[in-house]
Amino acid sequence: MVDLHTHILPGMDDGAGSIGEAVRMSEVFWQQSVDTVVCTPHFNPSETSLQDYVDKRADAMKKMGQSRVALVPASETYLHEYLFHYPDLSQLCIRQTDYLLIELPFTGRWEEAVYGMVERLIYYYHVIPVIAHIERYPAAKKNRRAVARFIKLGCLIQVNAHSILKWSCWPRIKRYLKKGYIHVIASDSHNLDSRPPLLAQAYDKINRKLGEQYSDRLKWNAKAVVQGKLLQETTAGLLR
Repeated sequence: MVDLHTHILPGMDDGAGSIGEAVRMSEVFWQQSVDTVVCTPHFNPSETSLQDYVDKRADAMKKMGQSRVALVPASETYLHEYLFHYPDLSQLCIRQTDYLLIELPFTGRWEEAVYGMVERLIYYYHVIPVIAHIERYPAAKKNRRAVARFIKLGCLIQVNAHSILKWSCWPRIKRYLKKGYIHVIASDSHNLDSRPPLLAQAYDKINRKLGEQYSDRLKWNAKAVVQGKLLQETTAGLLR
């Protein structure tokens, strides 16, 4: 399996606090049959430069020689106007692909400027935005049409494994899956305590509640993204 959203790299952000913890997280991934982990430390262009971020990420990845799983460099990039100061965003994308994990503002409503920036990312940089943890944004909770609008622009939608396992989130996520609004799931794991890797458990729940065809499609999508392939189908209509 592939996990597309993790904070496993030590000392980068609010994720793994030490090399030891990061290596232990890789062991948990391996035990869950996850063989490829995409490293997506937070990048906020208003707080640090792209070069400083890339250098720090490279240094953190060098420290992960004992990882039990393959590590892929990427980012969780906060959507901000300062992104457009750079001529190229390829170093933020999932390695050698056009996929870019994007974190949106946690506001009660997304203004038109948010959709406009996403559209500019697509057309200026030829990236495919992957909207991180859609279920966490207040704006998405209040307006389901906002999710559909991002999909129409050409974005992929990611949901956190932890949210799938929460009874309060599951009904909405189930509706999204049936409508084809969710393309990939990921752990968004930060540590081994409060936010551990739970990808296998989330897939197990989808198997039990919706059927293996749903989990298989989501697993295939995650592999396709890390390989730079285009997705041809969603989960819409799988449930009969």
